[in-house]
Amino acid sequence: MKKEKLKKQFEVLQQKRKQLIEIVASADAGLLNRSPAEGKWSILQILYHVRASEAGTLRYIEKKLSFSPDGLASSSFLSGAKLLLLEITLRSPLKFKAPKGLDVFPEKLALEEINADWDQSDKGFLQLIDRLDERQLGWQLFKHPIIGRLDMQQTIKFMISHFDHHARQIKRLTS
Repeated sequence: MKKEKLKKQFEVLQQKRKQLIEIVASADAGLLNRSPAEGKWSILQILYHVRASEAGTLRYIEKKLSFSPDGLASSSFLSGAKLLLLEITLRSPLKFKAPKGLDVFPEKLALEEINADWDQSDKGFLQLIDRLDERQLGWQLFKHPIIGRLDMQQTIKFMISHFDHHARQIKRLTS
């Protein structure tokens, strides 16, 4: 996959986030930290979770590259098929437990801080895409906790599906 196409795909994710942040910013401030029910995440907790997931993905890829500079296995058809199944599942009403560590939140959450941290992760992803050569883009750079290893394009597709899953959740809470 060409880098420019991959960057455009990532920019779609950035635009979706900006639109969602606008919706959240215009919501009642009291609603943002309020849990809709016992054991359910508040809007800011959901945003924090998605941001932390994306930042963790970037850290994982950077670490993987530092330990495997000479190469990794290339993505396979099976990886793509598993991703498609996960994307379908994320569009369904099914609920999932977050992986350990992505279900822990700071005591105080602020939309501005979450958004600023997200901006930094986004810059890191764009810099990573710039650094990778065409061959590396096809490597299995990220290991999803359920479906396994994904290449860069598949990773971004997962991030978009994960974002969309939680954006629907947030939109329900703000309407």
